[in-house]
Amino acid sequence: MPIPVNTYTRVTASTNVREDLIDKITLTNPDETPIISASGKETAENTFREWQRDNLRAANANNAALDGDDATATAKVPPSRVANTCQIFQDTIQVSGRAEKVKKAGMKSAMAYYKAKSYKELQRDMEAAVVSKNLSVADNGTVAGKFAGLGRLIYTNAFHGVGGSTPAHTSGAANTALVAGTNRAFTESLLKTAVQQTFVNSGKAPEQVFMSPAHKTLFSAFVGIAVNRVDLPAKSQGRIVSGADIYVSDFGQLEIIPHYLMAGSDMVLGLNTEYIDMAYLRGFMSTPLAKTGDSERAQTLVDVTLQLTSEVAQFKIDNLVP
Repeated sequence: MPIPVNTYTRVTASTNVREDLIDKITLTNPDETPIISASGKETAENTFREWQRDNLRAANANNAALDGDDATATAKVPPSRVANTCQIFQDTIQVSGRAEKVKKAGMKSAMAYYKAKSYKELQRDMEAAVVSKNLSVADNGTVAGKFAGLGRLIYTNAFHGVGGSTPAHTSGAANTALVAGTNRAFTESLLKTAVQQTFVNSGKAPEQVFMSPAHKTLFSAFVGIAVNRVDLPAKSQGRIVSGADIYVSDFGQLEIIPHYLMAGSDMVLGLNTEYIDMAYLRGFMSTPLAKTGDSERAQTLVDVTLQLTSEVAQFKIDNLVP
């Protein structure tokens, strides 16, 4: 049926209809940083952060002394002194005078909005560096400093494919490259072996295991999962649970956490975060920069390093098919 002649329609009113733009901006990316959030917070006093680690000697069931015998000193080994380098994560924001002045949807100040957004982005950058295999790089005025990630710092309980290895880190910074191994599938046998060795070496199993979404899907088929059903209120319809968040090992429960920043990773990390700290030389900060024209500039940054006080309490399963 045709529209009556001279009907004033929405199409006709093309010049005086107000836009319908909601006064809100939604960030569509995840911004959680589970490892940093679960880790401790320390204050660094230099760009080269050092700490000491020591081990107990092997237990000796035959440690027995004669009554009245003379005492003989045993050899003592000094603690190992290891380090990591502070890394500056930064962003620079520049907003023109008009962009700051005009009325905007979803924000009052463009500068304030992009500063807040930048802090989230920097924290994601930090988390990505934590789960990386980055080596420690010293700042020499030409090359920017970087801290070594967990993929490089964990070496005692490191499980590689054929030919792969992680060099020990017993002094200084972890700046020796990993040896690449042959990728293989992520299996329950690999997980069990890693948990058992970590328990033997540290006396406890890792509390959390971080992995890529793809590896989490494989994990959900393992037989050791703790939960495959959910308690529901009365009169509620039943649900089938195809994933698993808790794995009951022979050495304790493991919380399984798929990490969006590990998507595509060839590594699974078993962590006791009580031995992981972020040491801040400079916390999250914003500094106005000199004006060079009709705009405002600011730099956001955080200056931080990763500190792993006990690497034997962690494990990594490396060289997995992503």
